[in-house]
Amino acid sequence: MKIVVIEDNPDISEIMDYILKDEGYEVISSEDGTIAERFDEIKPDLVLMDELLPGQRGSEWCKFIKANPALQHIPVILVSTMPNLELLAEKSGANGFLEKPFNISALSQLIRSYADNKS
Repeated sequence: MKIVVIEDNPDISEIMDYILKDEGYEVISSEDGTIAERFDEIKPDLVLMDELLPGQRGSEWCKFIKANPALQHIPVILVSTMPNLELLAEKSGANGFLEKPFNISALSQLIRSYADNKS
C-alpha cells in the first residue's frame, strides 16, 4: 500500500514516515500539497495531509483532489491540531481525520482500516 504523507513539520513527518515504513507501507513524503498535482502518476492508496501547510491549506488540497474524477477515489485523511477538525474534514470531502497530537496506535489503526478496505 502506497501512502503519501503531506506534512510541513519535519519532526512529525519523520515520525509518521518511520511508523508507516515499519509497518510495511511504501511512504512518499512531501512538505506541501503541490504533490497532489502528481497523484495521477504517483497513484497513492491513501493520503495523510496536514491542514496547516505552507501556501494552500490541506482542506483546499483535499477539495482539489475530490473535484478531480481521476483522483477522487483516493482516501484523504486530514491531520491537524485545528479545532473542529471533524467539521473541516467533512466540508472538504476528506474521508477522515486524525487529531494531533496522535498516538501511534491510533495512527496504525486508522491506516489498517484503509488497508483492509483496499484488499
